[in-house]
Amino acid sequence: MLDRTAAFLDRLLAYMDTGSHWLARAGGVLILATVALVIVEILSRQLLGRSTAAATELSGYVLAISASWAFAYSLFRKAHIRIDVVYMQMPLTVRAVLDAVALATLGLFCVLVVGAAADVAWSSFAGGSRANTPLATPLWIPQGLWAVGLAWFAAAVTVLLLRVIVALVAADPRSVQRVAGSATLEEQTAAPTGEEDQ
Repeated sequence: MLDRTAAFLDRLLAYMDTGSHWLARAGGVLILATVALVIVEILSRQLLGRSTAAATELSGYVLAISASWAFAYSLFRKAHIRIDVVYMQMPLTVRAVLDAVALATLGLFCVLVVGAAADVAWSSFAGGSRANTPLATPLWIPQGLWAVGLAWFAAAVTVLLLRVIVALVAADPRSVQRVAGSATLEEQTAAPTGEEDQ
C-alpha cells in the first residue's frame, strides 16, 4: 500500500515539477517583456520627450507575479536558501524528520499567505478596484495571477509533504533526502547548467 502511494505521489510530483518549470518559464517571458517595455520607455523619454507611464506600474506587477510563479520550481530544485551547517552533520533519519517539520511549517505559511492573497484578489474583483494610475488597471488581474502562483506553490508543498510523510512511515529516510532534503554537494555540482530540466 505504501509503495503504491509513494509511486503515485512520485508521478504527481513529476507532473507538478513539469508544470512548475513552465510557470517559471512564463515568468521569465514576462520579465523579458518588461525589459523591452522599460527600453521603450527610456527611448521614448530620450528621443520624444514623452513617457508611456506604464513601465513602472507593469514592472511591479510582473515582479510579484513572476516571483510567485517561480516558487514551486525553486522548491523542486532545492534552490531556496537553507542554513544547513548543523543539519548536514545529523544522521539521515534526523534530517528526514527535520525536512518534514520544515515542509509542514512552510505549508502552514502557505495556507496563511494563499488565503490572504485570494482574499485581496476577490475583494478587488468584487469592489471593482482599479489602480490609481493612468492605466487604471483592474487590480484583481495582477493580484489574481499572483495568487495563482502562490496557490500552485502551496499545492506543491502539500504533495511534497505527503510524499515525505509516506517515506517516514515506510522508514525510508533516503527517499526523504531525495525529494525534500537539502541538496548535497554532489547534487549541487551534478548539473550546474540546469541540464536536468531539458
